[in-house]
Amino acid sequence: MRKNRIVLFIIVLILGVLAAVLILGRSGTTLDSRTGDFAVPDTAAITRIFMADKSDRTVLLERQPDGTWMLNGQYKAHQENMGILLNTIANIAVRQPVARAAHDNILKLLAARSVKVEVYKNSYRIKLGSIRLFPYEKKARTFYIGDATMDNNGSYALIEGAGKPVVVYLPGLRGYISSRFTTLENDWRMHTIFAHKLPEIASIEVNFPLQPSESFRLVNNDNKSISLFQLESNMQVTDYDTLKLMNYINAYRNIRFETLLNDMEPERRDSITSQSPIYIITLNTTDGQTMKVKTFARKLPVPELDVFDDTTIIFDRDRMYALINDDKDFVLIQYFVFDKILRPLSWFTTPSSPEDFQ
Repeated sequence: MRKNRIVLFIIVLILGVLAAVLILGRSGTTLDSRTGDFAVPDTAAITRIFMADKSDRTVLLERQPDGTWMLNGQYKAHQENMGILLNTIANIAVRQPVARAAHDNILKLLAARSVKVEVYKNSYRIKLGSIRLFPYEKKARTFYIGDATMDNNGSYALIEGAGKPVVVYLPGLRGYISSRFTTLENDWRMHTIFAHKLPEIASIEVNFPLQPSESFRLVNNDNKSISLFQLESNMQVTDYDTLKLMNYINAYRNIRFETLLNDMEPERRDSITSQSPIYIITLNTTDGQTMKVKTFARKLPVPELDVFDDTTIIFDRDRMYALINDDKDFVLIQYFVFDKILRPLSWFTTPSSPEDFQ
């Protein structure tokens, strides 16, 4: 019996050695833990994400104490895009290693065209069960994301320090993930212009340069009452619809632009902004900030014919241009969004109708 056990042990040992040799011999198809460990499942612990490409473009995304994210220490990051990025980092997986024949070419491709991604997270120097002591920030992952594969269902990638490139993908996604690791600052900018509630608003001024009598100013009197003034005469207006006024102020909770146009040719931008603004909106907050929006007409590439009265339409009826953030940013905005805060003074002094609150 003892002899049989020894023989059986030797056989198992030999089979184990043969299996190990076969596995290690498949250099083009086997992943070690360092090669394939891309994901950071605990995204709640992630504090920073830094990305840099080969054109020296960089993006730094930092989590704030309130859970929001800041972009390059200057702007609020786009909430939806951050959610997509964090989901990708949490679930990124390796589909397969790069074939041995393509290994060198893919390494060269990653060296020439890829985005370096550094993920930082909170950790603790002492972890004993549920006890966590001495928190610190550490670099959790560093990897390189390259171009999409030929079938567009994966992206080439490489963990820093590993010698083997792989194809990564997002389970459940039909497509590639390279575009989610963009280093273009504009892709991460929050599109919010105004996001203020009544207690945060000190005053609102809306100027209609082409209709001065319709310009007005709203003043918040310590959240107890609202005063309405005609801007041209600085005379207070007392006969106004209170429901309309409150509905108007509530519209400032969520006003966004459609597209950032800072890459437009300087000559074309100057030509547009040298015109007289159509509207000028100035909002002063209770903590001393001032936000101003200047809007400009958007000329259609080709004039159109109005189907109702056969008049020629020269300017876009759906969109216009605007300067925001102290004239630093040039954006495209929609009338559909801004019509709610471009009410003329006379709107407040006429009786309400159901259409006013749609």
